[in-house]
Amino acid sequence: MENIITVDGNQVDIATLRKGVAEAVKRAYGAERSYAKALNAMFTFDWFAFEASDTSEEAKLVKAEKTLLYVDLKAADHTNPSTIWARIRKYGKEEKYGKPEGEGGEGEGGEGEGSDKSKDRDPITRNIEDLLILYKFNARQDSLPSKVVDAQKFIAQALIAMGVDLSMVK
Repeated sequence: MENIITVDGNQVDIATLRKGVAEAVKRAYGAERSYAKALNAMFTFDWFAFEASDTSEEAKLVKAEKTLLYVDLKAADHTNPSTIWARIRKYGKEEKYGKPEGEGGEGEGGEGEGSDKSKDRDPITRNIEDLLILYKFNARQDSLPSKVVDAQKFIAQALIAMGVDLSMVK
């Protein structure tokens, strides 16, 4: 059943748009996996294991590549390059060492409160994504209890420790 609707003055088929979203997600997933494989080929070391605080020469090479990716993502109006980088790191590790035991199928699923999907994320991705949710929520509030204001400072420090550039977070 076709469902033609008007959006911004244009007639659109909602099913076509829905399929477009699914295809875009599929392409993005494939692109992230391919990029991770290429980084594995480019770097002979475990590039995905470096943290923002690492100052070794190898880490500087990884940070330079990460910066170039962030520039491209920002130019494409991506609102959260940190989560993309976290997924690419995860995929690089999986490509090199395989998925951790107990992880399910491929792709990123939605997560709700109490969802079993949260256990499928690697620790870096889970921490970054969950802390970003709190950080963004707190930042949107007009007023916060002093305890939450204090906690927000630690949330920001934790994100920075995980390699998140807070200037890129919207």
